[in-house]
Amino acid sequence: MSAKAQGLGFWRKLKDFLIGATVYGAIKDLEEKRTLIEYGLMLMVFGDMFGYPVSSYYRLKLLPFWLPMVGAWKHYLLREKDVTEKLME
Repeated sequence: MSAKAQGLGFWRKLKDFLIGATVYGAIKDLEEKRTLIEYGLMLMVFGDMFGYPVSSYYRLKLLPFWLPMVGAWKHYLLREKDVTEKLME
């Protein structure tokens, strides 16, 4: 390994450390909020999968974008929650 590659590795590690020490928590919170908002939109559009009577014109337009996430979304909505999990929300 050359000295230049070792120097680049050091700066990369330093950058990762600084990001982790400063904004990592905020990034994770924003990703979680984005996921919950997206799941809420999916429930509004595809709610009939769970018995919510919803008719939407946009369903077929959004389906190609959300089709890869439908399995994870169903798992999220149908998982059994504990009382302690409900208190933390």
